[in-house]
Amino acid sequence: MSVSINELIQKNDAQGIIMMFRNTKKEFVKSYDECMSEYNPKFHKVNDRMIRKDKKIKIPIEGKYDQFGEQMYKTKKVPRVRVSVPVQRVLVERSVGFLFGIPVVYKNRGHMNEHESKLYEQVLTVLSDNKMAYNDKKIGRSVFSERESAEIWYFLLDEKGKPTKMKVRVVSPSRGDALYPHYDEYDRMDAFARGYKEKDINGEIINHFDVYTSDKVYRYASKGGSDLALLEAPKRHGFSKIPVVYYRQEETEWECVQPIIERMEELISNWGDTNDYFGSPSYFVSGTIEGFAEKGEQGRVYTGTEGADMKVLSWDSSPQSMNAELSTLTNIIFSYSQTPDISFESMKQLSGKTSGVAIKLMFTDPHMKASMKIEQFGEMFTRRCNIIKNGIVTTLKPIPPSYVDSLVIEPNFTPYAPKNDSELVNMIRIAVGDKPIMSQEDGIICNPLVSNPIETMDRIKRESQYDAQGVTNITVPAEGKQ
Repeated sequence: MSVSINELIQKNDAQGIIMMFRNTKKEFVKSYDECMSEYNPKFHKVNDRMIRKDKKIKIPIEGKYDQFGEQMYKTKKVPRVRVSVPVQRVLVERSVGFLFGIPVVYKNRGHMNEHESKLYEQVLTVLSDNKMAYNDKKIGRSVFSERESAEIWYFLLDEKGKPTKMKVRVVSPSRGDALYPHYDEYDRMDAFARGYKEKDINGEIINHFDVYTSDKVYRYASKGGSDLALLEAPKRHGFSKIPVVYYRQEETEWECVQPIIERMEELISNWGDTNDYFGSPSYFVSGTIEGFAEKGEQGRVYTGTEGADMKVLSWDSSPQSMNAELSTLTNIIFSYSQTPDISFESMKQLSGKTSGVAIKLMFTDPHMKASMKIEQFGEMFTRRCNIIKNGIVTTLKPIPPSYVDSLVIEPNFTPYAPKNDSELVNMIRIAVGDKPIMSQEDGIICNPLVSNPIETMDRIKRESQYDAQGVTNITVPAEGKQ
């Protein structure tokens, strides 16, 4: 029978605790380092000289011949063109933009009484104070590239040790954190651990391992190769549940098209090599050429002996096959990763040629991808709200704890979609029989050229009164003057 985490904590078995977390964590198919080498263009395979080896050519050694009088040669390495394309970063940023470009809105479900309304407002305040609209993008970027991330909630303490504000820390492998969620037999998180390193005032590295349970946080540390030991007495973290939201996906955003990206980089690099060889004129000479023209000379003349001939080596046709393959690879990458190709060149071709409805249909695939992402992030953001509610009633205690379960807060996602406002307005006007669909006041508020809608409306009213009275050449008083 296996030993539980609580039993190891009671025994103060730090080594057993860390081994349990490490051994029970589900491993990824691909290592973190391999994913980051794919994410960073500098470490792409096309830049690896062991994979894309330099070209070896033979050049004659001047004045050296073998025993049979044959010219001797030496081998020289010629650097090859290496073009790495940051496609992986584009796919990640597009996914982040589509899912979190429009901030998530948290709405309550059902009617709220006074206590629930107060709790709801406090939850929104905590989310706003922690700038979660920005943290959502950080978390999404980490999950889509590193495949895991977490947010840890905690309380700030005043000088007397009293909790004041609720804060959040975003952690991920790229930030130096090792994340270890632990689940019970019902696949519910019953503990969470975070491993990280810090330097003390002397510059010596300290290894930390923090364990979060439903009510306490246990901090272990080691220095100079020593074993982990409890750093301080366990402390209550201010919640009655684990204050951690753990995010994980099994593959990076680009995993399914990684071989295609590598083929694209190889193709572009080979194309560059070809251009280096044939971009400048090359000549084939038979016979003896006696005179050459100067560089940049107009009307150049070359002289040679009788029977001499010189021809320019060039392609009979441009490499259309390379261009066609590159275009096909680009289409495969964006199509099979369910990512729209919204580059400048692509969107330039659509300018004025496609209706807003058609453009929305073109974005169906990324929206379907976003809906699958919402399946995970919606659940985790709901847990986030529950943690915040729990912390408010457990530590700050503004209302009775019974209202935590009765208040249901749901995150609402709005995946990005391009809009054609003029087309939409025209459709509405036709639907209502070309009648006015907006008041003048609403029009002024929506006008981007108006800096002060209230003052503008007052001036329009005064001008209308003057027009009704038949008064002309009236100077409207400036703001603040009589």
